[in-house]
Amino acid sequence: MTITFWHTRTGAASALLDALANDFHKAYPSIAVQGEVKKDEGDLLRQGIAGMALNQLPDFIIADNRTIGEFARKGALVALDPLLDDASLGLRDNDRADFFPGVLDAGRFPDLKNQLFSFPFDEQAVVLYYNADLLKAAKVEPPRTWDQFSAAARGTTKGRARGWAMSPNAAVFYAFLFSRGSSMLNDTQTRAQFNDDAGTKSLQLIAALSKGGSAYLVDNADLARADFAQGKAALLFGTTDDLAAVSDAVTRAAGFRWGVTNVPQNDATHPLTTIYGANLAIFNRSRERTRAAWLFVRWLAEPAQTARWARATLAIPLRLSALPQLTSDAPNPLFQRLRDGFGDTLPAGRAMPAVKDAAQIDAATVEMWTAVANGMEPGAAISRAATRVARILSP
Repeated sequence: MTITFWHTRTGAASALLDALANDFHKAYPSIAVQGEVKKDEGDLLRQGIAGMALNQLPDFIIADNRTIGEFARKGALVALDPLLDDASLGLRDNDRADFFPGVLDAGRFPDLKNQLFSFPFDEQAVVLYYNADLLKAAKVEPPRTWDQFSAAARGTTKGRARGWAMSPNAAVFYAFLFSRGSSMLNDTQTRAQFNDDAGTKSLQLIAALSKGGSAYLVDNADLARADFAQGKAALLFGTTDDLAAVSDAVTRAAGFRWGVTNVPQNDATHPLTTIYGANLAIFNRSRERTRAAWLFVRWLAEPAQTARWARATLAIPLRLSALPQLTSDAPNPLFQRLRDGFGDTLPAGRAMPAVKDAAQIDAATVEMWTAVANGMEPGAAISRAATRVARILSP
């Protein structure tokens, strides 16, 4: 049997997917796996919808949660809970406990009876990058709490350097909320939750640091990274996907000592952050093809395979037991830097909203952050954004 899948990976990542498919075939000789590259998420969604009409779908896809949610709402996907719980095919309790905190639950969709349609694969997390030399000169440590972050931003604002280069980003703001024990939406994703104490304090921090000159707006993430690399800013929020770009930029520019760590927290002993990425979903096909696709999905999440993927792509390894492989067998130095930055306390991941029109919620979030950085009163900005989100969520 040959099962097929669609994905949007290119270059070395696409080649690695092909290599993994070949190795799976060696382990399961009766199942061959063939991938097909699509241009981007939009192309994948459009071709998938067309494939539904023509009954010409692949067996599974690798896509972001929002694309997967679109297919799930159209009834095109297999709910994975029965497979996950199957006595012979599923994951035992010790296997589930071995997953990076939060990644399994991130594939559930509250508006679809909280069913699991998305299985983790290529995950990224929001993190904080810092200029270690500027922090040392200011006599502050890499911030672990929001009070420490505020002090670090103010303390490093001196001369040509400023504390925080801000490129407003929804995933980053969601991490701010998670780190303070809240979320953008409520558990059922039916109403706004960010207009609470966590959202207010996040915006108040942005307002205070902006007004004091310790934080400033940058037009886009590339320019913010460039300012950080040139020593113009001590603090930069980004994702683990930025590791290579940050390293290259710093090496080309100033060459200072830098590090990466968890997003500041209310409780640094239980850190939370935003995770997102490309996940796996299985289309409704025959029982035999569903079983074959699930075997490949499950196999990809085994420690050896997730370590191999993380080593090559700097994605977060899905399994905690994969970490020793990543730090002992020819470790990627950038991954080692990330591992050292996390220390002994790995953050638990929380997913971005994946409701219909979630991109509009992202846009409202970015607009709110930008408005506050430009001088709008936080309460007014959060009220306006909450009204906009309520309209987005309304039936």
